[in-house]
Amino acid sequence: MALRCLLVDDSRPFLEAASELLGREGLDVVGTASTKAEALERARELEPDVTVIDIDLGSESGFDVAWELAPSADADGAAPRTLFTSARSESEFSELVAITPALGFIPKTKLSAAAIVDLLADRDHGSGCRHEALVYATPEELAEATFPFMHEGLARGDDLLVILREDRRVALRQALGAEASRMKFEDVDAWYESPEHAFRGYKQTTDERVARGEPRLRVVAEIVWPESGQSAQIAAWKRYEARISEAMASVPVSIICAYNTTELPAGIVTDARRTHPVLRTLDGARPNAHYAEPGEFLHSLEPAGSSA
Repeated sequence: MALRCLLVDDSRPFLEAASELLGREGLDVVGTASTKAEALERARELEPDVTVIDIDLGSESGFDVAWELAPSADADGAAPRTLFTSARSESEFSELVAITPALGFIPKTKLSAAAIVDLLADRDHGSGCRHEALVYATPEELAEATFPFMHEGLARGDDLLVILREDRRVALRQALGAEASRMKFEDVDAWYESPEHAFRGYKQTTDERVARGEPRLRVVAEIVWPESGQSAQIAAWKRYEARISEAMASVPVSIICAYNTTELPAGIVTDARRTHPVLRTLDGARPNAHYAEPGEFLHSLEPAGSSA
């Protein structure tokens, strides 16, 4: 299920253009509003995952919308997530944005699904599992796509774990340069001996780190997929990928699962796009419009052991 977004802006052309852009990039724009009253009504009705609000809302203020939405917390006490946008410079609003309930600000010139996902991830840092898929063709492409993810983690003090074949490791080391010395490498064949073994490895590693109060763990990994004739084993790994987000939902870990299109059957790559809530590309991370809830995906695999 794609990230559900409500857009609030007094400009109809902007709402239409932004809805088209964000929808094309993987967000589900569930509604739009042009006034504070409309925004509050749509937010209550649609319960979006995030509401993007124009600060200059005609004769009204986007700040007022954010404050009005803040008290409407859900049963768990979590206020709806909001963020601001504007055609004007962020420097004009930074102090005001900082004291509002909003998560942050994205200029209209930089508004994109990737920017929204990154801002939410930044604000949710340390709160739970982030499960991404990266579909790539060469080790160099994998390194280029994962470099920002790893570099950002190093800047934040996160731990980095790499579980890749040697040629992929070499490409990533070259991309990170001296920073690569701060990464930990695990043997890919040993780690991905089986779905159960891989899950225990992640669980043990993250449990130990949480107990020590250590920062977020970032992982770049690639499953060792069985041969195409081993349909039952392939289905087992697909079930693993579908369940990992829920099984580790509260764990502060970000995992990029890499899929090589030159080595893997098309069915495995297709299902990768159904088992990961976020897709990573050379342009960054974005919500995955093809994502299926685990129950829905697992049902599609029945009877167990269907071919890739």
